[in-house]
Amino acid sequence: MMRLNLLPWREQRRKELDQRLMRRAGIAWIGVLVVLLYAHLQLASIISHQRAQNSYLQQQIALMNTKIQKIAAIKKARAALLARMRVIQTLQMDRMQIVHIFNNLASAVPAGIYLTSFGQAKATFTISGVAQSNERVSQFMRNLARSRSFTNPILDVITVVKSGGRHLSFFTLTVQSRAAIPTKKPITGRG
Repeated sequence: MMRLNLLPWREQRRKELDQRLMRRAGIAWIGVLVVLLYAHLQLASIISHQRAQNSYLQQQIALMNTKIQKIAAIKKARAALLARMRVIQTLQMDRMQIVHIFNNLASAVPAGIYLTSFGQAKATFTISGVAQSNERVSQFMRNLARSRSFTNPILDVITVVKSGGRHLSFFTLTVQSRAAIPTKKPITGRG
C-alpha cells in the first residue's frame, strides 16, 4: 500500500482559503466603506438642502416681520387719524350746539333779568345774574326747564339788595344740559 503525503496540499489549500477569505473580507470592508461614504454624502446633501430651506424660510420670516411692522405702523396711523376725525366731528357737532345753547338761553331770559356770568363744567351750566324781583327769577327757571337745551334748573343762591329805592335780586343757579342727539352718524374705527 501506498502512502501519500497530503499535508502540503492541505496547507496550500488552507492558504488559498485564507487568501480568499481575506479578499472577501477586504471586498466586504470596501463595500462597507462605500456604503458609509454614500450614506455620509446623502446625509450631507440632505443637511445642506435643509439648511438652504431654513435660510430661505428665515429670509421670508424677516420679510414678513418687516411687513407686519409696516402694517402695525399703518394701523397705528389709521387709529390716530380716526381719533382726529372723531375729535373734528365732535367739534363740528359742538360748534352748532353752543349756538343753540346761547340762542335758547337768550330766549329763556325774561324782561327784568340781566345775566352777569355764564360758566360750564361738563354738562352743568352755572348762571349768575341780577333780577328786578324773585318772581322774575322763578319765571327764568321755568323758561329754562321748558327750553330744548336745558333741564333741571336749581337755584343755588339768591340775595335781595336794596339799591336806590329798588330791590334787586342777585342770583346764582345751575342747570343741566340736555344731551344733544347727533344728526350725523359718528365715525367708527371698523374697516
